[in-house]
Amino acid sequence: MTETILVLNTGSSSLKASLLCEAFGEDGQSEDKHLVRIITAHGERLGTKESFLHISISSSAVESIIKSSRKDTVKELKRSDSLPLTSRATNKQSSQTTLEDVQDFEISEEHMTHQRAIELVIENIKICSQILFSSISAVGHRVVHGGATFSDSVLVNPQVISAIEAVSHLAPLHNPSNLQGIRISSDVFKDIPNVAVFDTAFHSTMEEYVYRYALPGEYSAHGIRKYGFHGTSVKYVSAQASHILKSFGYRHSRMIVAHLGNGASCTAVKDGKSMDTTMEFSPLTGLIMGTRSGNVDPTVVTYAAQQLGKSPSEVIEDLNKRSGLKAICGENDMRTVISKANDGDTDAKLAIDMFIYILSKQIAGLIVACGGYVDALVFTAGIGEHSSFVRSLVLHKIGSLLGNVELCEEWNESDGKLNNGIISQVHTPMNDKDCVVMVVPTDEESMIFYDCKRVAGIM
Repeated sequence: MTETILVLNTGSSSLKASLLCEAFGEDGQSEDKHLVRIITAHGERLGTKESFLHISISSSAVESIIKSSRKDTVKELKRSDSLPLTSRATNKQSSQTTLEDVQDFEISEEHMTHQRAIELVIENIKICSQILFSSISAVGHRVVHGGATFSDSVLVNPQVISAIEAVSHLAPLHNPSNLQGIRISSDVFKDIPNVAVFDTAFHSTMEEYVYRYALPGEYSAHGIRKYGFHGTSVKYVSAQASHILKSFGYRHSRMIVAHLGNGASCTAVKDGKSMDTTMEFSPLTGLIMGTRSGNVDPTVVTYAAQQLGKSPSEVIEDLNKRSGLKAICGENDMRTVISKANDGDTDAKLAIDMFIYILSKQIAGLIVACGGYVDALVFTAGIGEHSSFVRSLVLHKIGSLLGNVELCEEWNESDGKLNNGIISQVHTPMNDKDCVVMVVPTDEESMIFYDCKRVAGIM
């Protein structure tokens, strides 16, 4: 029987869920394995009067799972059966996919809780088929912060839950919600493993001289240090980029991954390990983001509190939710910012200039963490994957630092789809300091699936 894994990402007021399985190609060969998303769900505004849950079900995938329970084969599952990656929900989003055999519907309930949303996901899996529900062999959970305690994904048990609780003050907006999802799932799925996958774990390979702050020892004793975030995404993207580069015979050990979305960070990766990253103690630091300020002088907090009559926590709230691109031009979506700049909006142009300058400067600094040169610069996430304009501006700034890299305009405009993700010209054979520029779509759900499979010992 086909084994499936349920992936849960429980946010402060949101839920993303996917039921996935691994399948073989049409010829049944293991080298042609692929993931199939059978069911996806996303809920928004949970706990409010406007709360809702959007669910998509691939009928062909469900049918294939049911058939496989009788044939003990997964050959019927095709890539074309798979739903798209679970996206962030909006009320305007009436359909997740253009597939013809997809059941796509929305459930609106006032003050829907996380527990109710998860129960609705499970209920709809059962409605599809008891066989499908019985196929769930593990549940993987995204957990934002593992502190210094967790350097890898782990099986959930009472001790792990206590350890996550012990570091939850480091991510008060995320970890409590993540824990809620774990508790609800553990109660429903008592006889199958639950696995916690930490965003911070990938960055546990940073050296002490990288992660430690030059502060008195009492600060370190209270866990005040650089942790890094977006680790699940960077781990997946760097592995995918390395695989592509290796297939072409290109160097693939040193790279910088630019995860650019509403939240944004850059990470230096060497031999598959995080060497340094721009997000530090919290996801507020580093690059200019949609609503986050990025790096500011710490004394801004106390000075602004005094001058504006705000508490320090209110200033931090401003830095997180009222800053970044939104503070400069009133918009936090880069697509809108670029459109406004093209229409002559000077504030939007300033926002872009600031974003590109800080991003380029941070990438340049991370070259040091890679040992002085990089084999690849990899763009990912919403802006990184879809804005050829941003990519070209960055390469205009720092191309000379990357061995005079030259973008191929056609490949860049196609977001890498025309050349296996590669968007720059590459010498054959590569020169010593040549850098390949790439676009690699992120897929945190896949990374959670594979980590869950590995930790739970699922064959």
